[in-house]
Amino acid sequence: MTRQTPDTRLSAADTGPRPVSVVSLPAEERHAQPIVAWSFPPRRILVPVDFGHASAQAVALAGALVARFGAALEALHADIIEAPVYFTHEQARAIERDRNGARSLVERELKEFVRHATLERARVRFVEESPATAIIEASRAADLIVMGTHGRRGPSRWWLGSVAERIVREADRPVLVVRAASESRSPELTFRRPLMVASPLAFDGNAARYATGLAEAFGGTVAPQAASCERDLAREREATLLVVAGTSAVRTGRFSTPAEKLIRSCALPMLFVPA
Repeated sequence: MTRQTPDTRLSAADTGPRPVSVVSLPAEERHAQPIVAWSFPPRRILVPVDFGHASAQAVALAGALVARFGAALEALHADIIEAPVYFTHEQARAIERDRNGARSLVERELKEFVRHATLERARVRFVEESPATAIIEASRAADLIVMGTHGRRGPSRWWLGSVAERIVREADRPVLVVRAASESRSPELTFRRPLMVASPLAFDGNAARYATGLAEAFGGTVAPQAASCERDLAREREATLLVVAGTSAVRTGRFSTPAEKLIRSCALPMLFVPA
């Protein structure tokens, strides 16, 4: 069960995005203190990095959000360092001896990668775990996940890429996904013209408030009409970001409606906001 509560009350004269927290109540104890799952504007942003072009784009977008909202940025790389099964015991021991050196090397490379993508300061971290598991675990301390993906558009099994698709399905906070093939533009421009995907919550709820807050913070406006199909997206030529309320289509894997097919085929960065 979730409910939205504003962090502060803003007068009509106030400008900038309206602060909102999404609060979750424990199922077993509805009278307990609520747990704040995530908030907007984001205070903590997590960027998973695999050292690819899409990751560089994700770091740049996250950097723009950090600069605008004063959020803390964490770049995370996850991989498993282990000896192949065919290694001898001596070779396996050598891998173990070099583990600390390998970790230091990855962290240095990660710092350099982030430095080339954004001028904003970031904490970098390398964990020895499968990427999806590590990202879900780390996201519990974040308000927003920004990640790149090499997933293909169209009817591919992994339409967003296997890791990105799992994160969108399982994370209980907003996920901003940018494809490697997304059009290159100034990171700040990405948030100027959000386009809502047609749904019962297209202009009411967390996603609508998030889209409006982003657009206002970057000097833009939300597109007045929601997109229900690829033809709508083609007409809204100024759209810079697709915003999806909820993740029901992603969770079920069903893309039977025109709006769901639009999500699958879209090349724009996509922001998935829990309903």
